[in-house]
Amino acid sequence: KAICLVFSMVSGLFSGHYVSQKKKEIFQSQRKAYLPLYHPPGEAQVDFGHFSYINNSGEMIDALKLTMSFPYSNQAYCQIFGGENQQCLLQGMKNIFEHIGKVPYRIVFDNLSSAVAHMGTGHNRVLTDGFDRFMAHYKFEAVFCNGAAGWEKGNVENKVGYERRNMFVPVPTILDFSQFNASLYEACETDAKRKHYVKNVPIEELFQDDLKSMLPLNETPFDVFILEPRKTDNYAKVAFDNNLYSSSPRYAQETVYVKVTCDKVFILNQSYEVIMEHPRLYGKGLESMKWLPYIELMAKRPLALKYSTFYDELPDNWKKFLGIQDAEGKRKGLTSLYTMLQKHDMRTAEDALAFAISNGVNDADSILAAYRTLTSEVQQMQPMQLDQNIVHMPSFKTDNKKYDNLFCREAISL
Repeated sequence: KAICLVFSMVSGLFSGHYVSQKKKEIFQSQRKAYLPLYHPPGEAQVDFGHFSYINNSGEMIDALKLTMSFPYSNQAYCQIFGGENQQCLLQGMKNIFEHIGKVPYRIVFDNLSSAVAHMGTGHNRVLTDGFDRFMAHYKFEAVFCNGAAGWEKGNVENKVGYERRNMFVPVPTILDFSQFNASLYEACETDAKRKHYVKNVPIEELFQDDLKSMLPLNETPFDVFILEPRKTDNYAKVAFDNNLYSSSPRYAQETVYVKVTCDKVFILNQSYEVIMEHPRLYGKGLESMKWLPYIELMAKRPLALKYSTFYDELPDNWKKFLGIQDAEGKRKGLTSLYTMLQKHDMRTAEDALAFAISNGVNDADSILAAYRTLTSEVQQMQPMQLDQNIVHMPSFKTDNKKYDNLFCREAISL
């Protein structure tokens, strides 16, 4: 038995060594290698990437950047958005198409959920309805990478990082996405003045070959939005994408339509008329509240104010102020609030009320005066410029003693 055991162990060692040697012989020539890819002019690659910016409140915010690169020339353009949804994808592509005046005949994508509804076998993809319509409108061919194979669109992958390091450092302050997107075109075209890393020709010159091979732009713009029915809650608010948007109290517990673009949310009635417009919120559990329709209604029925859900949602200082007013005071206060909110937001109205109270007044007219003090730009008067040829009149010194003496004499005579 001992001899058999030793023989078995030795045999196993030799067989393992034999297999190892044979693997080296068979696979030693199959080392990992990369072949240069050929990119014909006129094709593009698209991808999203993250970046950070500072908003008007001084907060650091994360957002998304859509990059479209053209591998033949190494040209690229980018646009920024609040999210990575279908509206942002299509709007960004549309913006770039319209800026360059052409459409790439072939575009390579990741398997974005905003474009791909379902991954089939091989390269077969079931596209989302919105992306399918967009593709048919502009007539380009969409090609999707294999799963978890981002290197198949390596040009745009590199461009996403390059743009972030060169166009978003230091962290920019962005107050308006549309204005910033317009400035990005110029930044990208300035960058294209450098030479191609291999061809040693300016990128902007090579990009002219790209443009010549692209498709003509459809003269009819594609309107990027989704339209969905939604039922409002007791407060006449609509839920969309985990956030709330106000409509008008008359539409509480009714079905309305929500028209959503990359940066706007429109609430429409059954006749497709716009009830309210909101900026699109990116995040979860957020709320956009437009007070005007609610205040207009309550100003007509001031005595019902305390029994309304609208009253509970007012800022604390306005709730306290309106709570101590009689019917006429409530009506005037709500009318003043309505006037302020036509041009400014509720925070400005809060500041106006606080400013009025700090100055010892709390009537509706004084609150409006405080509001105008805070928001009106006082025009600076320029010094009066006199002509050098103006005639200088001698000055006269008045003496009222004669009049005093006259009055005294008349008084004595009486």
